[in-house]
Amino acid sequence: MNEENLDNIVIDGLDETYAENMDADEVIAPSIMLVDFVIDGSGSMDIYEKAMQECLEHYKSAIAGSKQADEMMVSKTIFESTIVTGGYVAPEDLNTDYSAGGITRLYDAIIDRRQRMLDYMDQLRNNGTSPRACLVILSDGCDNGSRNRASDARQAVQDLTSKEITVAFIAFGQDAFGVADQIGVKPQNVKEVSNDESELRKVIDLVSKSAISASKRASAGAGGNSDAGFFDV
Repeated sequence: MNEENLDNIVIDGLDETYAENMDADEVIAPSIMLVDFVIDGSGSMDIYEKAMQECLEHYKSAIAGSKQADEMMVSKTIFESTIVTGGYVAPEDLNTDYSAGGITRLYDAIIDRRQRMLDYMDQLRNNGTSPRACLVILSDGCDNGSRNRASDARQAVQDLTSKEITVAFIAFGQDAFGVADQIGVKPQNVKEVSNDESELRKVIDLVSKSAISASKRASAGAGGNSDAGFFDV
């Protein structure tokens, strides 16, 4: 599937309640780092609902309280039977709700976020802001129920990577080990952890630190596809 075909895919089953972006005209920073966090909300994640909400609150506070906060915008998407897709907002405005139940529409979520990310980056450029971006995915297993295929998700990941956008993947438990390779995520941007609450808290703390570090590198003019891994902080 080529880039034009990816652009024309329509994803069914979206919940766009939180999909509105900050108006590009309101972004005053000359450069901005977009951090897109795409999280598995399938039924197997239901035992982590409370912990995930607490982790997302910590993630929000860490980024909002960092020196990079004014140069960062964040988005959160939850994928299950419905994909609750999020807009790009200031870190302090991130919605941290989380619930789990349903299937694992991983591929559809990746394709949806690719298009939204690229569209918003174009809006920012047209308003004089230089954008960089990273897409961070957390899943506890393989795709189940997407309309699109692994090859489509892989093409979306490769397209983002070709545009110097970092794509990172957290495999939360053994059922997700190897999924990142199937969709073309670079090995240095993959983190495999066991699926328990302690590891969940540690890895989402690492996501916040890694996102802040990525923003610092972008501010210093470093590209998004350096040899350093996203989680190397």
